[in-house]
Amino acid sequence: MARSAQFATSPATVTIPELVTAPPPRLRLAPGGEGRGVIDGGWWPRSRAAGTELTALVTALAGRSDMVTRVNVDFDDWDDVPLRITVQGREVRVGWLAHLDHMVAVTRGHADPTLLLVIPPGATPSSAEAALAMSAVETEDVMPQEILASCDISTART
Repeated sequence: MARSAQFATSPATVTIPELVTAPPPRLRLAPGGEGRGVIDGGWWPRSRAAGTELTALVTALAGRSDMVTRVNVDFDDWDDVPLRITVQGREVRVGWLAHLDHMVAVTRGHADPTLLLVIPPGATPSSAEAALAMSAVETEDVMPQEILASCDISTART
């Protein structure tokens, strides 16, 4: 018994989803720029996916002065840290430094790196917002771990 194939006589309808843009990074920089103390601001990534999150961060910082050439991270804060990311057609090197302790260092040209507190993605919104605010104020001696602890943010991996 032969089966007959049924063919649609009307044209196929293809639904093209609307272009979805990524939400802006949750980033707060201190007024006055870099080099003012231990940290220059804070960043609350949405996940531990280093490639995705670092690309979003560098994209957000691309409009500021020199182009980003390197990003150094605390390896323990991330999953699958790439050696390079591509941002706006440019390659940015990614490295890791053990002594960064919940920070990321963004290097542009010959300037001192911008040091950002990395707030764990699983932090509650109220705690993360408090940590972002604290990281962007004029403080010279407050360490990243102190900010996270004072905002009741655990750095243990979940």
